[in-house]
Amino acid sequence: MTHHPPAQAILASAVRPATGAVSLFELVGGLSAALDLISPQVVDHHLRVAFLASRLAGHMGLPARDVADTIFAGLLHDVGAFSLQTRLDTLAFETDSVEHAFVGWMLLRRFAPLTGVAGIVRWHHQRFDEADQADADPRTLLLAGLVHIADRLDILLRHAGPACNDPKALRLRLEQGAGQMFDPLAVQAASELLCTTTLAEDAAAPAPSLMAGMRALAAPADLRLDVAALVEFSGLMAQVIDFRCRFTATHSRGVAATGRSLALLAGMAPGEAEMLYVAGNLHDIGKLAVPRRLLEKKEPLTEDEFEAIKSHAAHSDAILTRIPGLAPAGLWAARHHERLDGGGYPHRLGAENLDTGSRVLAVADVFTALTEDRPYRAGMTRPQAAGVLGSMAGRKALDPALVALLLDHYDTADATRTSEQDLARQDFLTFSAARP
Repeated sequence: MTHHPPAQAILASAVRPATGAVSLFELVGGLSAALDLISPQVVDHHLRVAFLASRLAGHMGLPARDVADTIFAGLLHDVGAFSLQTRLDTLAFETDSVEHAFVGWMLLRRFAPLTGVAGIVRWHHQRFDEADQADADPRTLLLAGLVHIADRLDILLRHAGPACNDPKALRLRLEQGAGQMFDPLAVQAASELLCTTTLAEDAAAPAPSLMAGMRALAAPADLRLDVAALVEFSGLMAQVIDFRCRFTATHSRGVAATGRSLALLAGMAPGEAEMLYVAGNLHDIGKLAVPRRLLEKKEPLTEDEFEAIKSHAAHSDAILTRIPGLAPAGLWAARHHERLDGGGYPHRLGAENLDTGSRVLAVADVFTALTEDRPYRAGMTRPQAAGVLGSMAGRKALDPALVALLLDHYDTADATRTSEQDLARQDFLTFSAARP
């Protein structure tokens, strides 16, 4: 039988947390990529809009900070579109769907470094001929107008058929909206770029190339986030992940709070425990690729449906482990479904490849999932949850020492989880009731 050491004995193998080393641009780029998982029809849409808007701003000779803010706003412009249908509605060229812009503003304004970007997102569907109805300053409306025309231009390039790939046809379509839908100055800039550059071909470059090309331009609005700022930003991301479905609306924050509490009990340093909280908020980011109907399904899942849900772990891995400086939180989040006995997913890692943080988050995720309500059952009682956790520890799926530690402090852990999820539920109800 393989011996699995207690949690305290494997602390030496834990990855040390990053402090002040995570770029806001890289984090926003990761969230942007995750948003585009909702449908194949919108893959890299945020990235292309950011690129196009920045090219327009640069061509107009705007200050470097304005160019940078158009990049961040482009990467996040549809962050409030929680459902697939909402995302698809925004693909209509003359869409009047503005509720997602309002929700996006509500999300982003809570994070101080993105407050200005939030205003641009709020008004990125504002018609130029109705600008006097917007409660925004001229700079915000100008940059929102650039994101607006970049958004619509990408729709034309990707979804309006071969005819609209002709620069002349594109210019004509945009010029028809000048002074009504679009700012005439933005239309002029777009027309000039389409006439004199390879703008459309440049926007079709692979995602890594687009990100690399915008990195320096984004620098005036970029920040190096410390652990406290990472915690705050991860809370924003948790809302984007969880608010798609009322049954998952509080899950990530429950995992985050439980993980941080258990990490401290296991003897992890306070900084590492905070990174566990970040990992808990981010661990299900790959679920943006899972259809909401599966998350809400009350009947038993088919084998194919279960595989579709399991795929979220691989998506989380692909997104989070590629963000420079996010380790160890990204790694812990990516491994939350791995098991000590090698029976987990997506990589079937065994005990030798799972450090303390990975083990803590796995226990926190299972505990939260068992004790919260799901579409197909109410949250389990203490004896029921303890039975499942004990069984998983007994067959060495979960770390036995960590499970024992959690069960020894069950009441505290459950109170911590409940308190955090109550706060998340209040936020969810606020967003659900929000209207522009």
